[in-house]
Amino acid sequence: MEKDKSRTLGPRLAVGFSLGGAFLLSLLHPLAFTLLVALAAAFASVELANAMRNSGWHVPRVISVMAPGVVVATYFFGAAGQWLGFLAAFLLLVGWRALTLLRTREKQSAKQTLRDFGGTAFVLVYVPVLLGFAIQLVEISGGRAWVLGMVLTVVAIDTFGYLIGRFFGKTKLSPAISPKKTWEGLGASIIGAAVGGQVIVLLTPASFWFGLLFGAAILLSSVLGDLSESLLKRDLNVKDMGTVLPGHGGVLDRIDSLIPSSFVAFLLSQMVF
Repeated sequence: MEKDKSRTLGPRLAVGFSLGGAFLLSLLHPLAFTLLVALAAAFASVELANAMRNSGWHVPRVISVMAPGVVVATYFFGAAGQWLGFLAAFLLLVGWRALTLLRTREKQSAKQTLRDFGGTAFVLVYVPVLLGFAIQLVEISGGRAWVLGMVLTVVAIDTFGYLIGRFFGKTKLSPAISPKKTWEGLGASIIGAAVGGQVIVLLTPASFWFGLLFGAAILLSSVLGDLSESLLKRDLNVKDMGTVLPGHGGVLDRIDSLIPSSFVAFLLSQMVF
C-alpha cells in the first residue's frame, strides 16, 4: 500500500514542478500569464463539457475556443470584457447548438434544450469567468505579487493537506462527497493557509492580520472549490475530469481550488488598495 502511494507521488511531483515552472515564467508579463490562464480555461472547459455530454448534457465542444476568449477579453477590457465576453460566448454557443439541432433534425424537448443552455452557461461562469478574476488581479498595482501569493497559498494548502492526508489521514472528512479527504489533511491545510497568508504579507503592503484573514479566506475557497469539483465528478459519474496530467487527472482537477480562490483573492486585494 505504501509502495503504491510512493509510486503515484513521483509523477504527481514531476508534473507539479513543471506546472510551477510554467506559472513562474508566465509572471514575467501579464499577457504571458493571461495566455497560460486562457490555455488552462480551454482544457478545463472541454473536460467539464465532455463529462457533461457523457451524462446527457449537450454542451458544444467549440467551447474550447470560447472559454479562452473570455479570459483574453478580460485582459484587454477588464471587468467589462469579462462579462461582455461571457455574454458573447454564451450567445454564440446557444446559436451553435440551435443550428446543430436544425441541421441534424434531432428531436429534443424544449426542457432539455433549455437544460443544455443552462449547462453551457454554467461551464462558462465556472471556468473562464471566475478565472477572469485572476487576470484582473494580475493587472492591479503589484498584481504579479498578489497572484504569486494567492497561488503559493493554494499550493501550500493543497500540498500540506495532500501529504499529511495521504500518509497519515485516518478520519474521513466527507466520505459521501470526497472519500480521500481526511480531518488530518484538513488540519495540515490550515497550517498551509497560515504560512501562505504570511507570504502575502511579505510580497505586498498587507498587514500581519490581513495575512491571517487572507489565509483563512483562501483556505475556505480552496476547500470548497475542491469539494465542489468532487461533487460534480460524483454527479457526472467520473473519477477524474481528464487524464492529460499524470498523477493529477485533468487540468480542471488541478485548478479546482484556484478557480474560486482567484475571485476571493481579487476581492481581498481591493481591501488593501
